[in-house]
Amino acid sequence: MAEQPNQVSSQDTDPKINPTGNIKGSIYNDPFIRSFLEKVPKDIASSFTESQLLQLKLMFGTRAKAQHIVDIRTVMGSFSWSYYFVFLLGRNRRDLTRAEQRMAYAGKVFFLLLGSLVLFSVAIISLYLVKSFLGIDLLPHFSFGLWTWLSE
Repeated sequence: MAEQPNQVSSQDTDPKINPTGNIKGSIYNDPFIRSFLEKVPKDIASSFTESQLLQLKLMFGTRAKAQHIVDIRTVMGSFSWSYYFVFLLGRNRRDLTRAEQRMAYAGKVFFLLLGSLVLFSVAIISLYLVKSFLGIDLLPHFSFGLWTWLSE
């Protein structure tokens, strides 16, 4: 016999754990879930299943500790104060916003130009030193003095 659309299935009538109960291992003991349920009206809070609450936690709750190349976490302080220090280094796996994409592109262009300038400068200085070593004088009575400075 098929169920009527207005009837409640047996899956929906399973007894739910009371959100105020303190059952060991229950999703209701989770700090995120407790905080969430306190902000929701009681009738709506009691309608959530454990699987729905788990999915809410996975979507909006704090993430599990991600893997980073460098992960330094420490606390420094004395009796009346303490500060925490966190240094993380790793690959960015998030999707970039349009503004972040533009900044990333500008950064890539900047470092490409900077790298090209450094490479070009090293090549010119190397060619100048080779020219000076071979004794080739392109401009008579003129020298930058680099070869003289290095050969002393």
